[in-house]
Amino acid sequence: MLAPAGQPMGQPMGQPMMGGGAVMGAAAPAGQLGAPAAFIPAAPSYGPPSEVIPTGYNLAQNGGKCDGSCGGRCGSCCNSGGYDRRLNFYGDFLYLRARDSEVAFAVPIDGPVTPGTPRVEVGPVAVADMDYQPAFRAGLGVNLNDCQRFTMEYTRFESATNEHAITTGPFVLQSLVQHPSVANAGSDFLQASAHYDINNDIIDVAFHQLFDYCQDYQLAWTGGLRYLQHEQTFDANFAGTGTENVATGIDFYGTGVRGGLEFEKYVGCQWILYANGYGSLIPGEFRTSYQQSQSFNSRVVNTTWKGGRLVTTWDLELGVSRVSKCGNYRLSAGYVYSAWTNVVQTDEWIQAVHNNSFIDMSSTMTYDGLVARFEARY
Repeated sequence: MLAPAGQPMGQPMGQPMMGGGAVMGAAAPAGQLGAPAAFIPAAPSYGPPSEVIPTGYNLAQNGGKCDGSCGGRCGSCCNSGGYDRRLNFYGDFLYLRARDSEVAFAVPIDGPVTPGTPRVEVGPVAVADMDYQPAFRAGLGVNLNDCQRFTMEYTRFESATNEHAITTGPFVLQSLVQHPSVANAGSDFLQASAHYDINNDIIDVAFHQLFDYCQDYQLAWTGGLRYLQHEQTFDANFAGTGTENVATGIDFYGTGVRGGLEFEKYVGCQWILYANGYGSLIPGEFRTSYQQSQSFNSRVVNTTWKGGRLVTTWDLELGVSRVSKCGNYRLSAGYVYSAWTNVVQTDEWIQAVHNNSFIDMSSTMTYDGLVARFEARY
Protein backbone atom coordinates (compact mmCIF):
# COMPACT_ATOMS: atom_id res chain seq x y z
CA MET A 1 0.00 0.00 0.00
CA LEU A 2 1.32 3.43 -0.92
CA ALA A 3 2.17 5.87 1.87
CA PRO A 4 0.50 9.26 1.94
CA ALA A 5 2.25 12.11 0.24
CA GLY A 6 5.34 13.15 2.19
CA GLN A 7 5.35 9.93 4.24
CA PRO A 8 8.41 7.73 3.57
CA MET A 9 7.79 4.22 2.47
CA GLY A 10 7.94 1.65 5.29
CA GLN A 11 7.03 4.08 8.06
CA PRO A 12 3.87 3.30 10.03
CA MET A 13 1.14 5.80 9.34
CA GLY A 14 1.04 8.59 11.98
CA GLN A 15 4.50 7.70 13.41
CA PRO A 16 6.45 10.95 14.12
CA MET A 17 9.82 11.38 12.46
CA MET A 18 13.09 12.53 14.02
CA GLY A 19 15.85 14.34 12.20
CA GLY A 20 17.51 12.24 9.48
CA GLY A 21 14.30 10.34 8.75
CA ALA A 22 14.46 8.22 11.87
CA VAL A 23 11.26 7.18 13.52
CA MET A 24 10.76 8.65 17.01
CA GLY A 25 10.86 5.91 19.55
CA ALA A 26 12.53 3.42 17.12
CA ALA A 27 15.87 1.84 18.02
CA ALA A 28 18.91 3.51 16.48
CA PRO A 29 20.97 1.49 14.01
CA ALA A 30 23.89 -0.43 15.46
CA GLY A 31 26.86 1.79 16.21
CA GLN A 32 24.88 4.99 15.83
CA LEU A 33 23.88 7.22 18.74
CA GLY A 34 20.21 8.00 18.98
CA ALA A 35 19.10 11.58 18.43
CA PRO A 36 17.71 13.35 21.55
CA ALA A 37 13.98 13.06 21.97
CA ALA A 38 11.91 16.20 21.44
CA PHE A 39 11.05 18.10 24.66
CA ILE A 40 7.39 17.84 25.60
CA PRO A 41 6.38 20.12 28.58
CA ALA A 42 4.56 18.40 31.42
CA ALA A 43 0.93 19.33 31.90
CA PRO A 44 0.21 21.34 35.09
CA SER A 45 -1.17 19.36 37.98
CA TYR A 46 -3.80 20.87 40.32
CA GLY A 47 -4.91 19.51 43.64
CA PRO A 48 -8.50 19.44 44.78
CA PRO A 49 -10.07 22.91 45.22
CA SER A 50 -9.91 22.56 49.01
CA GLU A 51 -6.11 22.29 48.82
CA VAL A 52 -5.48 25.33 46.64
CA ILE A 53 -3.84 28.06 48.75
CA PRO A 54 -5.36 31.53 48.26
CA THR A 55 -3.11 34.30 47.02
CA GLY A 56 -1.36 36.06 49.88
CA TYR A 57 -2.17 33.41 52.48
CA ASN A 58 0.53 33.01 55.12
CA LEU A 59 1.91 29.50 54.63
CA ALA A 60 3.64 29.52 58.01
CA GLN A 61 0.38 30.29 59.75
CA ASN A 62 -1.48 27.75 57.60
CA GLY A 63 0.90 25.15 58.94
CA GLY A 64 -0.09 26.03 62.50
CA LYS A 65 2.86 28.26 63.38
CA CYS A 66 2.63 31.97 64.00
CA ASP A 67 4.80 34.66 62.49
CA GLY A 68 8.00 34.47 64.51
CA SER A 69 8.44 38.25 64.53
CA CYS A 70 5.86 38.54 67.29
CA GLY A 71 5.66 35.05 68.74
CA GLY A 72 2.47 33.47 69.99
CA ARG A 73 0.42 30.33 69.71
CA CYS A 74 -2.16 29.29 67.15
CA GLY A 75 -5.69 28.10 67.47
CA SER A 76 -8.41 27.82 64.84
CA CYS A 77 -7.48 30.21 62.03
CA CYS A 78 -9.76 32.70 60.31
CA ASN A 79 -7.86 35.88 59.48
CA SER A 80 -4.29 36.62 58.49
CA GLY A 81 -3.16 37.72 61.95
CA GLY A 82 -1.40 40.95 62.92
CA TYR A 83 -2.28 44.49 61.89
CA ASP A 84 -3.36 43.72 58.34
CA ARG A 85 -4.35 47.19 57.03
CA ARG A 86 -2.32 50.35 56.53
CA LEU A 87 -4.84 53.00 57.68
CA ASN A 88 -7.73 52.82 60.16
CA PHE A 89 -10.46 55.43 60.59
CA TYR A 90 -13.12 55.11 63.26
CA GLY A 91 -15.91 57.07 64.89
CA ASP A 92 -17.66 56.21 68.15
CA PHE A 93 -21.04 57.17 69.53
CA LEU A 94 -20.97 57.14 73.33
CA TYR A 95 -23.96 57.23 75.67
CA LEU A 96 -22.48 57.93 79.11
CA ARG A 97 -23.55 58.97 82.57
CA ALA A 98 -21.38 60.85 85.05
CA ARG A 99 -21.80 59.28 88.48
CA ASP A 100 -20.64 60.21 92.01
CA SER A 101 -20.97 63.86 90.99
CA GLU A 102 -24.44 64.93 92.16
CA VAL A 103 -25.06 68.20 94.05
CA ALA A 104 -27.89 68.53 96.60
CA PHE A 105 -28.99 72.19 96.48
CA ALA A 106 -32.31 72.55 98.36
CA VAL A 107 -34.70 70.78 100.75
CA PRO A 108 -38.14 71.78 102.10
CA ILE A 109 -38.23 72.33 105.88
CA ASP A 110 -41.06 72.83 108.37
CA GLY A 111 -40.81 76.58 108.86
CA PRO A 112 -38.81 79.77 108.43
CA VAL A 113 -35.16 79.87 109.42
CA THR A 114 -34.79 80.71 113.12
CA PRO A 115 -31.34 80.82 114.70
CA GLY A 116 -30.84 77.91 117.10
CA THR A 117 -34.00 76.10 115.97
CA PRO A 118 -33.59 72.61 114.50
CA ARG A 119 -34.71 72.30 110.91
CA VAL A 120 -36.79 69.28 109.98
CA GLU A 121 -36.98 68.10 106.38
CA VAL A 122 -40.55 67.64 105.11
CA GLY A 123 -39.96 66.68 101.48
CA PRO A 124 -37.51 65.21 99.00
CA VAL A 125 -34.06 66.73 98.60
CA ALA A 126 -33.60 68.59 95.32
CA VAL A 127 -30.53 67.13 93.65
CA ALA A 128 -28.75 68.13 90.45
CA ASP A 129 -27.75 64.72 89.15
CA MET A 130 -26.59 63.80 85.65
CA ASP A 131 -28.48 61.42 83.41
CA TYR A 132 -27.14 59.58 80.34
CA GLN A 133 -25.85 61.97 77.69
CA PRO A 134 -24.51 61.44 74.13
CA ALA A 135 -20.82 61.92 73.42
CA PHE A 136 -18.47 61.11 70.56
CA ARG A 137 -14.97 59.83 69.92
CA ALA A 138 -12.99 59.81 66.66
CA GLY A 139 -9.60 58.38 65.80
CA LEU A 140 -7.00 57.61 63.15
CA GLY A 141 -4.60 54.66 63.14
CA VAL A 142 -1.51 54.04 61.01
CA ASN A 143 -0.04 50.53 60.95
CA LEU A 144 3.74 50.70 60.79
CA ASN A 145 4.03 46.95 60.15
CA ASP A 146 2.25 43.72 61.10
CA CYS A 147 3.00 44.24 64.79
CA GLN A 148 3.11 48.00 65.41
CA ARG A 149 0.51 50.71 65.17
CA PHE A 150 0.30 54.45 65.91
CA THR A 151 -3.05 56.06 66.82
CA MET A 152 -4.49 59.51 67.57
CA GLU A 153 -7.88 59.87 69.24
CA TYR A 154 -10.17 62.70 70.40
CA THR A 155 -13.09 62.34 72.83
CA ARG A 156 -15.70 64.99 73.61
CA PHE A 157 -18.20 64.60 76.46
CA GLU A 158 -20.82 67.21 77.40
CA SER A 159 -23.32 66.58 80.17
CA ALA A 160 -25.91 68.98 81.59
CA THR A 161 -28.94 68.88 83.86
CA ASN A 162 -31.60 71.32 85.05
CA GLU A 163 -33.51 70.74 88.27
CA HIS A 164 -36.33 72.63 90.03
CA ALA A 165 -37.93 72.62 93.45
CA ILE A 166 -41.03 74.42 94.78
CA THR A 167 -43.00 74.49 98.03
CA THR A 168 -45.83 76.43 99.65
CA GLY A 169 -46.29 77.87 103.14
CA PRO A 170 -45.97 77.19 105.91
CA PHE A 171 -43.03 75.22 104.51
CA VAL A 172 -39.98 76.90 102.96
CA LEU A 173 -36.98 75.76 100.97
CA GLN A 174 -33.62 75.71 102.68
CA SER A 175 -30.60 76.32 100.47
CA LEU A 176 -27.96 73.62 100.86
CA VAL A 177 -25.35 75.51 98.82
CA GLN A 178 -25.43 78.98 100.43
CA HIS A 179 -22.79 79.82 103.01
CA PRO A 180 -24.27 78.98 106.45
CA SER A 181 -22.83 82.13 108.03
CA VAL A 182 -25.06 84.41 105.95
CA ALA A 183 -28.41 82.66 106.51
CA ASN A 184 -31.15 85.08 107.66
CA ALA A 185 -34.84 85.82 107.22
CA GLY A 186 -34.16 86.53 103.58
CA SER A 187 -33.13 82.88 103.20
CA ASP A 188 -36.73 81.66 103.33
CA PHE A 189 -37.35 80.54 99.74
CA LEU A 190 -40.35 79.06 97.95
CA GLN A 191 -38.67 78.24 94.64
CA ALA A 192 -35.24 76.96 93.62
CA SER A 193 -33.59 75.92 90.37
CA ALA A 194 -30.14 74.62 89.45
CA HIS A 195 -28.12 74.18 86.27
CA TYR A 196 -25.12 71.84 86.30
CA ASP A 197 -22.57 71.07 83.54
CA ILE A 198 -19.71 68.57 83.26
CA ASN A 199 -17.55 68.76 80.12
CA ASN A 200 -14.48 66.74 79.12
CA ASP A 201 -12.05 67.07 76.22
CA ILE A 202 -9.55 64.21 75.89
CA ILE A 203 -6.75 63.69 73.35
CA ASP A 204 -4.86 60.38 73.31
CA VAL A 205 -1.72 59.66 71.28
CA ALA A 206 -0.52 56.06 71.53
CA PHE A 207 1.85 53.42 70.19
CA HIS A 208 0.55 49.82 70.04
CA GLN A 209 2.77 46.70 69.98
CA LEU A 210 1.47 43.18 69.38
CA PHE A 211 3.32 40.68 71.53
CA ASP A 212 1.08 37.61 71.13
CA TYR A 213 -1.09 37.04 68.07
CA CYS A 214 -2.26 34.60 65.46
CA GLN A 215 -5.06 34.20 62.96
CA ASP A 216 -7.83 34.10 65.57
CA TYR A 217 -6.63 36.44 68.36
CA GLN A 218 -4.46 39.47 69.12
CA LEU A 219 -2.92 40.67 72.38
CA ALA A 220 -1.09 44.00 72.44
CA TRP A 221 0.28 46.52 74.90
CA THR A 222 -0.03 50.23 74.32
CA GLY A 223 1.70 53.31 75.69
CA GLY A 224 1.41 57.01 75.01
CA LEU A 225 0.21 60.41 76.23
CA ARG A 226 -3.17 61.76 77.35
CA TYR A 227 -4.25 65.40 77.47
CA LEU A 228 -7.27 66.05 79.71
CA GLN A 229 -9.41 69.15 80.07
CA HIS A 230 -12.20 68.80 82.65
CA GLU A 231 -14.79 71.42 83.60
CA GLN A 232 -17.60 71.54 86.16
CA THR A 233 -19.96 74.54 86.41
CA PHE A 234 -22.87 74.87 88.82
CA ASP A 235 -25.42 77.65 89.18
CA ALA A 236 -28.35 77.72 91.67
CA ASN A 237 -31.06 80.38 91.99
CA PHE A 238 -33.51 80.85 94.86
CA ALA A 239 -36.60 83.08 95.17
CA GLY A 240 -38.88 83.90 98.10
CA THR A 241 -38.90 86.96 100.30
CA GLY A 242 -35.66 87.72 98.49
CA THR A 243 -33.45 86.22 95.79
CA GLU A 244 -30.13 84.48 95.97
CA ASN A 245 -27.61 83.03 93.54
CA VAL A 246 -24.73 80.60 94.14
CA ALA A 247 -22.29 79.89 91.28
CA THR A 248 -19.23 77.63 91.31
CA GLY A 249 -16.66 76.58 88.75
CA ILE A 250 -13.98 73.88 88.65
CA ASP A 251 -11.40 73.54 85.86
CA PHE A 252 -8.62 71.01 85.42
CA TYR A 253 -5.91 70.87 82.73
CA GLY A 254 -3.22 68.23 82.58
CA THR A 255 -1.06 66.03 80.37
CA GLY A 256 0.33 62.65 81.41
CA VAL A 257 1.21 59.11 80.42
CA ARG A 258 -1.23 56.36 79.48
CA GLY A 259 -0.80 52.62 78.99
CA GLY A 260 -2.85 49.47 78.75
CA LEU A 261 -3.65 46.11 77.17
CA GLU A 262 -5.84 45.33 74.15
CA PHE A 263 -7.26 41.89 73.35
CA GLU A 264 -9.53 40.58 70.63
CA LYS A 265 -10.64 37.05 69.81
CA TYR A 266 -12.33 35.72 66.67
CA VAL A 267 -15.42 33.58 67.31
CA GLY A 268 -16.26 32.52 63.79
CA CYS A 269 -14.69 34.22 60.82
CA GLN A 270 -16.68 37.48 61.07
CA TRP A 271 -17.32 37.96 64.82
CA ILE A 272 -14.85 39.30 67.36
CA LEU A 273 -14.99 39.63 71.13
CA TYR A 274 -12.75 42.37 72.50
CA ALA A 275 -11.59 43.72 75.86
CA ASN A 276 -9.44 46.83 76.34
CA GLY A 277 -8.09 48.22 79.61
CA TYR A 278 -6.08 51.42 80.15
CA GLY A 279 -4.63 53.47 83.00
CA SER A 280 -3.37 57.06 83.06
CA LEU A 281 -1.34 59.27 85.39
CA ILE A 282 -2.09 62.92 84.65
CA PRO A 283 -0.40 65.72 86.62
CA GLY A 284 -2.24 69.00 86.41
CA GLU A 285 -3.87 71.82 88.34
CA PHE A 286 -7.39 72.42 89.62
CA ARG A 287 -8.74 75.97 89.69
CA THR A 288 -12.00 76.56 91.54
CA SER A 289 -14.29 79.50 92.31
CA TYR A 290 -17.31 80.16 94.56
CA GLN A 291 -19.57 83.22 94.37
CA GLN A 292 -22.74 83.99 96.30
CA SER A 293 -24.98 87.01 95.81
CA GLN A 294 -28.35 88.14 97.18
CA SER A 295 -30.95 90.64 96.09
CA PHE A 296 -29.67 93.19 98.61
CA ASN A 297 -25.96 92.33 98.31
CA SER A 298 -24.24 91.47 95.04
CA ARG A 299 -21.12 90.08 96.69
CA VAL A 300 -21.87 88.07 99.81
CA VAL A 301 -19.13 85.43 99.26
CA ASN A 302 -16.39 85.48 96.63
CA THR A 303 -13.42 83.11 96.86
CA THR A 304 -11.12 80.99 94.69
CA TRP A 305 -8.67 78.12 95.22
CA LYS A 306 -6.11 76.26 93.13
CA GLY A 307 -4.01 73.19 93.76
CA GLY A 308 -1.88 70.65 91.93
CA ARG A 309 -3.15 67.10 91.57
CA LEU A 310 -1.99 63.81 90.09
CA VAL A 311 -5.24 62.53 88.62
CA THR A 312 -5.49 58.87 87.66
CA THR A 313 -7.97 57.53 85.12
CA TRP A 314 -8.90 53.87 84.64
CA ASP A 315 -10.78 52.83 81.50
CA LEU A 316 -12.35 49.48 80.64
CA GLU A 317 -14.22 48.60 77.44
CA LEU A 318 -15.85 45.26 76.60
CA GLY A 319 -17.75 44.46 73.43
CA VAL A 320 -18.35 42.53 70.23
CA SER A 321 -17.54 43.39 66.60
CA ARG A 322 -18.92 42.29 63.26
CA VAL A 323 -16.30 42.26 60.48
CA SER A 324 -16.99 42.46 56.75
CA LYS A 325 -15.89 39.52 54.60
CA CYS A 326 -12.88 41.37 53.24
CA GLY A 327 -11.97 42.83 56.65
CA ASN A 328 -12.26 46.47 55.55
CA TYR A 329 -15.20 47.45 57.78
CA ARG A 330 -16.23 46.79 61.36
CA LEU A 331 -19.30 47.53 63.43
CA SER A 332 -18.81 47.27 67.19
CA ALA A 333 -20.99 47.63 70.27
CA GLY A 334 -19.96 47.42 73.90
CA TYR A 335 -19.92 48.76 77.44
CA VAL A 336 -17.42 51.32 78.70
CA TYR A 337 -16.51 52.18 82.29
CA SER A 338 -14.13 54.88 83.51
CA ALA A 339 -13.04 55.89 87.02
CA TRP A 340 -11.18 59.13 87.79
CA THR A 341 -9.49 59.43 91.17
CA ASN A 342 -8.05 62.37 93.11
CA VAL A 343 -10.40 64.91 91.52
CA VAL A 344 -12.14 67.89 93.13
CA GLN A 345 -15.92 67.65 92.80
CA THR A 346 -18.51 70.42 92.99
CA ASP A 347 -20.26 69.24 96.16
CA GLU A 348 -16.89 68.72 97.83
CA TRP A 349 -15.76 72.23 96.89
CA ILE A 350 -19.01 73.78 98.22
CA GLN A 351 -18.61 71.97 101.54
CA ALA A 352 -14.98 73.13 101.77
CA VAL A 353 -16.14 76.76 101.46
CA HIS A 354 -18.92 76.24 104.02
CA ASN A 355 -16.52 74.69 106.54
CA ASN A 356 -13.63 76.99 105.68
CA SER A 357 -11.44 73.89 105.32
CA PHE A 358 -9.56 73.24 102.08
CA ILE A 359 -7.49 70.22 103.11
CA ASP A 360 -7.62 66.83 101.42
CA MET A 361 -10.13 67.62 98.70
CA SER A 362 -9.95 64.45 96.61
CA SER A 363 -12.77 62.27 95.35
CA THR A 364 -13.55 59.64 92.73
CA MET A 365 -15.80 60.34 89.74
CA THR A 366 -17.02 57.59 87.43
CA TYR A 367 -18.51 57.37 83.95
CA ASP A 368 -20.21 54.39 82.37
CA GLY A 369 -22.46 53.57 79.44
CA LEU A 370 -22.67 52.21 75.93
CA VAL A 371 -20.39 52.63 72.94
CA ALA A 372 -21.00 51.94 69.24
CA ARG A 373 -18.22 52.15 66.62
CA PHE A 374 -17.90 52.18 62.87
CA GLU A 375 -14.38 51.49 61.59
CA ALA A 376 -12.93 51.51 58.10
CA ARG A 377 -9.58 49.84 57.33
CA TYR A 378 -7.60 50.27 54.10
